[in-house]
Amino acid sequence: MGLPSCDQCEPQPELPSNQDAVSLEGCPPLPEGVEPIEGLVTGQIFDRFDGMVLTLSDRGLACGEPAAQSGRCGPGRGLTVGFVEEPTPGVWSFGGTSYIELETPNSITVGAGLRNASLEFFTVTDTCATGRLVGVEDDGGPFDGGFRAPRCTP
Repeated sequence: MGLPSCDQCEPQPELPSNQDAVSLEGCPPLPEGVEPIEGLVTGQIFDRFDGMVLTLSDRGLACGEPAAQSGRCGPGRGLTVGFVEEPTPGVWSFGGTSYIELETPNSITVGAGLRNASLEFFTVTDTCATGRLVGVEDDGGPFDGGFRAPRCTP
């Protein structure tokens, strides 16, 4: 799916980041040596059906808003991953997820991709998930690195 030109989209107000110290109070720090995703503005998890959704983006997003924002002007970087059950700490391949959508500065992809990349959860709690993306950029995705994603309710 191509990105809309600015004459085909409606400018949206920027929402605040949830990567500030107050928003991340319930999240443990990343392990030593894990670099955070550069430019991350939104990291969030929320319950959906019997599973969980993780969204990471360089845009400010409301809770439950997907990363691929086809109606927004300008390029962005984001990833939304849906899990059929609440994930536990450990390494997950993207083949084991039920839903993936990606936004890079050049494209929006829904439902496919990331065959060789992985997501490692360090913690998944009632307040936050921490983890890292590995190999996502090499697979054509938006970014690699560590994240802290507070839990929210859409």
